[in-house]
Amino acid sequence: MTHPVGQRPVVVNHPQAAALLLNPRAVRALGPFMGRALNAQAAAREAELPISTLQYWVRQFLACGVLHRTGVQTRAGRAMPLYEAPVALFVPFTSTPLISDTLLSAASFQQWQTWLARSIGAAWVEAAGNRRIGLHLIGSPDGLISRNVEPEPDPERPDSFFHHLVSDQAPAVWDSWAALSLLPEQAKALQRELASLIGRYRATEVEGAQAHIVRVAIAPLKADEGEAEI
Repeated sequence: MTHPVGQRPVVVNHPQAAALLLNPRAVRALGPFMGRALNAQAAAREAELPISTLQYWVRQFLACGVLHRTGVQTRAGRAMPLYEAPVALFVPFTSTPLISDTLLSAASFQQWQTWLARSIGAAWVEAAGNRRIGLHLIGSPDGLISRNVEPEPDPERPDSFFHHLVSDQAPAVWDSWAALSLLPEQAKALQRELASLIGRYRATEVEGAQAHIVRVAIAPLKADEGEAEI
């Protein structure tokens, strides 16, 4: 999702607010209020949270100024406060408790990483069926090791599991890592192709169809200090 053209996001400088906005549970509670005034009960229904949980996060966001009380809604003789947050926020790294700006992406999307790993693992095991699954390590003449999580391979058909994965009988799951030696123009072409991929399939989404979690990524490889690159 992109920010509307011509609208400047509200910059969050409050350290407590910045820490809250790195918390996926807090962000889930804030979402219904962004750009519109809602009462807590309506927001809890939309976020699919218990009202007590939603109210806890409302108090936290009110205290640091991200959420504001904008009025009162009268319903069945009861006065229900309305709350609203800006439609877009920008959290500078300097406002967060993180020790390095290189950690901002990982901290912001940690919940998605957890969901992705869990979802891949479940579908991978489903695809393996009753076969014994494990870690398959394969050596190469240059001393590198390839690692696959798969059922115990059949020596006569060593790639049979991965052929099965892309068949119509297996769940739509794939997980692949690679360190590719690419010229700058090749790397940029791959980046642009990946960037367009989700948008292409988002345009074909069908309401009510099963949700699939997808991540596409590419970056120049940065090995740990003192560690040889792959």
